[in-house]
Amino acid sequence: MATLTRVLLIDRHQLLIDSFSQWLLMNAPEIRVLAGASSWPPEGGIAQGDGAAKADAAVVGELHGSEAPNLSGIVSSLRASGMQVVLLADRQPVMAINSALDAGALAIVPKSADPGHTADAIRAAASGRRYLHPDIKGMLESTASTRVELSVRERRLVELYLGPTPRSIREVAELLAISEQTVKSHLHRVRQRYAAAGFNVGNIISLQEQLRKDGWLS
Repeated sequence: MATLTRVLLIDRHQLLIDSFSQWLLMNAPEIRVLAGASSWPPEGGIAQGDGAAKADAAVVGELHGSEAPNLSGIVSSLRASGMQVVLLADRQPVMAINSALDAGALAIVPKSADPGHTADAIRAAASGRRYLHPDIKGMLESTASTRVELSVRERRLVELYLGPTPRSIREVAELLAISEQTVKSHLHRVRQRYAAAGFNVGNIISLQEQLRKDGWLS
């Protein structure tokens, strides 16, 4: 008899939660949806006896706009709650996918993929195994050759400094509660890393372009 896997579904669209729950009921009865949620954490936290508190795995789909930039934080929170994480990643940039993996997500599948892939991802994650859909794996491998690793602090710093809403070094320092000199030191180390990898990012525009190409900026 197959081991029962208990799942929490998180997506801003109730239709996805309902349709995937029905698909699992008909095609993968050993995977049981305990609860659905439109955001994480749910309002009021996790109550004793709440289905989310008993789930083995969480499937994270499309988030509300204010939550999307904090995908890695949501993954970390779900892992801290005892759940393995499966990410449905149609719209997330490479940067967000890598951050989710770094935060502990075990499986990533395109949201548009056949539900069977998501079911396989849930089974893998629940047993502690990584599962990357071929399209996701190919996308990550295509950027790996030029990618320079950034720390969590560096990722947040370059996102604030060169992201969709660029900020000054002073503003970045204030938001991160560090000195302006520390911000400059971080940026210098990022440039040094790129230089060591053979990339000339001596000015802001070239640094921004390379960070975007490597998936660190959306």
